[in-house]
Formats: sequence, structure tokens, C-alpha cells
Amino acid sequence: MEIKIDFKSIDWWYWFVILIAIIIGLTWRKEGFYIVMLISTIQFIHFMIAQEFSALATQVRLVYTIFTILAFFLLPNLILYWILLVGTIMVVLFDRCMIAKVLLLMPWNKNLEQS
Repeated sequence: MEIKIDFKSIDWWYWFVILIAIIIGLTWRKEGFYIVMLISTIQFIHFMIAQEFSALATQVRLVYTIFTILAFFLLPNLILYWILLVGTIMVVLFDRCMIAKVLLLMPWNKNLEQS
């Protein structure tokens, strides 16, 4: 896999800040998880406005935001945050997203291009 870091992309910076916040949260600083939820929500709203709800990028942000909220409130044992950490590292360093891969398989996305 080739490392793909795009410092000029606001999208990359969103994911990078979320990655740092998850790391802070997993080092027993609960404030990091608040930042993760906040930035994830802001990112979703940004993509909802910039694109449309049916856009794959918007759907990914919605699912990710839901996962961060579920991880915080329903699964306090942090296992979902560890999974999100691995996924976010993949997005930040390699521009690969498993959530997007799964969403592409959903029936409402059958007309979207797979990459």
C-alpha cells in the first residue's frame, strides 16, 4: 500500500484531527472522545451542505459519527474506539475506508462507482 497524505485537503485534516483526538481519548483523557464526536458531527454537516445526503462521502461521515456516539455512550469498554482508531489510521495514511467499501455494497448505492 502506498502512503497518501494530502495536506491541502480539508477532508484529510478532518480525519487527522479525529485521529489525534481518538489517540488522546484512548490514553484515558475522556475529552478526546468529546472532540471526536464534535469534529465528526461538524464534518458530517460540512459534507451534507457541500454535497448531498446521497453522496458516498456524506454517508461515510454519518456512519462514522453514529459509531463515535455509540462507542461513547453504549460501549464504554472502548473496543469500538480501537476499531475506529485502526480505520482512521487507514484513512489518514492510505486513503482507504472500510465504511465506504461496505456502503458501496448497499442497494441504495448500486449506481455509484466503485474504486
